[in-house]
Amino acid sequence: MLSKINENMTLKEIMDMDDKLFQEISKLGFDICCAKMKTLKDSCLDKGLNVQEVLNRLNEIVEEINYIEKIIAENE
Repeated sequence: MLSKINENMTLKEIMDMDDKLFQEISKLGFDICCAKMKTLKDSCLDKGLNVQEVLNRLNEIVEEINYIEKIIAENE
C-alpha cells in the first residue's frame, strides 16, 4: 500500500511511487526533468497552483491505487 503524499515530498519521490502519479505530475505541467528534486509545495508555488488542491488530487489517486491493490490481494 502506498502512503499519503505530503507537500514536503519531492516530485521525484511522488513520481517513483506509481506510474499513475507520474502521469498526473506530468499532466499538471510540472518540470519533471530539472525540477524533480523540488518539493511539491515549491513546485506548486512556482506554477501558481493551489498546493492543497494538487495534494488532494494526488492523494485521491493514491487511494484508488490502494483500493485496487486491496481488491487484488483479497482475490488471490
